[in-house]
Amino acid sequence: METDHPIDQYDTLRSAGEAKQKIKGSVFLALATPVNSEEEAESFIAGMRKKYYDSTHVGTAYRIAPPPDGISRYNDDGEPHGTTGPPILQAITGADLWGVCIGVVRWYGGTKLGTGGLIRAYGQTAAQAIANAPRKTVICQEQILVRIPAEIAGILYAIADKFDAKPDPPDFDISDMLLRFQIRKTMADAFKKEVIESTAARATFEATE
Repeated sequence: METDHPIDQYDTLRSAGEAKQKIKGSVFLALATPVNSEEEAESFIAGMRKKYYDSTHVGTAYRIAPPPDGISRYNDDGEPHGTTGPPILQAITGADLWGVCIGVVRWYGGTKLGTGGLIRAYGQTAAQAIANAPRKTVICQEQILVRIPAEIAGILYAIADKFDAKPDPPDFDISDMLLRFQIRKTMADAFKKEVIESTAARATFEATE
């Protein structure tokens, strides 16, 4: 996904989805699951290969959030180049999903499907697994740590309410308060600017872990 506008939300799967179909003797089983990292996706794929060790191929693809710079990978697993991983990945991108991994298992049934047949079989089975899974929207947030004199903390809370920034319980250090906020990524700079201006720079920002 390419865009000139900042992105602070994306769609993914709420939980796993599955689909199965038989085409000219070959059986295709697709499993789609939400993942938070490339390591998690590779672990899911390794688990599929181990579980379905008796299969002919396990084609895979995943797309890791957040957009627009997320990671995309695919693997044809021995099928003709471009007939397996790319159509699975296309099912993910076509559904405009991020943070999703799909594996499509094939048990060969004795009849060759040809290049077009393989592309349709892998892509359609993957797309059906997505259709069978519930979706959700994820809001990309930034964590901001603010140190502010306690006597003007009310100003900060008012700004936070305006920006719908969610504060954690404060830490106290002598006369100062240390507040941690979660805010939509695209609103973070405007939030910081208003905090500085409204407190005459008496509020300061600290590095988060």
